[in-house]
Amino acid sequence: MKRFIILTTIVLLATPFLAQEAKPAALSDVMEKIQAWRKTTDFKANGRLVRVAESGERTTYRISIRARSFADGLKVFCEVTNPPQAKVRLLLESRTTGGATIHTGHAGELAPKELPAASFGDPLLGSEFSFEDLMDNQFLWKNQTLLERAKCGARECYVIKSEPSAADHSHYSSVTSWVDQKIYYPVRIEKVLKGSGIVREFTNYGLRESKGRWSASQIEVETKGRPGSSLLIITGGAEKANLNASQFDPALLTKPD
Repeated sequence: MKRFIILTTIVLLATPFLAQEAKPAALSDVMEKIQAWRKTTDFKANGRLVRVAESGERTTYRISIRARSFADGLKVFCEVTNPPQAKVRLLLESRTTGGATIHTGHAGELAPKELPAASFGDPLLGSEFSFEDLMDNQFLWKNQTLLERAKCGARECYVIKSEPSAADHSHYSSVTSWVDQKIYYPVRIEKVLKGSGIVREFTNYGLRESKGRWSASQIEVETKGRPGSSLLIITGGAEKANLNASQFDPALLTKPD
């Protein structure tokens, strides 16, 4: 069964195998390779989002995601299909010219609703994942710093700190990513919330390569210093899915079941 990742984002999400020189000389070289996978994003996947409470009790949601990069930017369509009371559809669009929009909808509604930028940081289904995390736009921000090279587990990584501008509408003050030096895929990500300074830790598990692209079969999010976690577990899907624009039509957000 083929696997993938979402963004950050979202999107957390699939990246091509770009194992060329092991140690690029400059930040620009690293960023060029990291951003290349985003420009070739084209996948669909099914799985489940699991909230793990402090007591260990689990709440599970069935979820499907598809994403593709177009000339005008990345589009992600996400649908929660079970349990029935939690059903919702999301269309997230990250533009190449800057900025992003998120629309939500339910089957049979008259029209989709646009989520205000101030709500991009709201939790998805009460989990540690936010709406913004489905897009994982940090590598598109202009302010990037290559901090160091460091190990993350057994992997040698570039450590990159990304900081948003006001125009990015992020609810994070900074995002630090540990990117594998050979495959240019993030192994671990730390995101710092504005104001509170709370840190969310994202760990990618089960990294594998399929059709020239790397992905993770599971993403775990933990809030530093707090019990509990959230998991995005991928159970099936396809790389290079040949998706087209009609599969990201906003009208699908309210299409009857």
